[in-house]
Amino acid sequence: MGDSVNVVYETLGRYIDDLCGSIYLGTARGKAVFYGERAHPLTPTEDPLPFMNIFYSHGLIEITAVWGRMEKGAFMVRTAPSDMSYDRLSGTIELVFPAEGDGSIVVTLHGNAELARTLRDAVRACEGVSR
Repeated sequence: MGDSVNVVYETLGRYIDDLCGSIYLGTARGKAVFYGERAHPLTPTEDPLPFMNIFYSHGLIEITAVWGRMEKGAFMVRTAPSDMSYDRLSGTIELVFPAEGDGSIVVTLHGNAELARTLRDAVRACEGVSR
């Protein structure tokens, strides 16, 4: 098996574990990009964007995505976000996660005000948990 297939199976396993042991917050189409010295896409960035599943557990937000029929791919981030924003006009929610080194991962989701409110509450809950 190739490395990409292993990542897909690992992400699927985490998704199933999260369904059992975490609080499901929602699903939305979205993309993830690592910003450091250069921008590097971590998921497809053009339509159709993958569905991203969002969970909360013990002061962390986890986002998982699996995509592709022929070329499979997967994405997973599990940490406390450092920032969140919501643009009501475009329905765009951005979560910023710190990455090792001098970078960050920005997850952009296409959702409504209710999902944004849920995520804002989860981000606040992450701030209140000591690790």
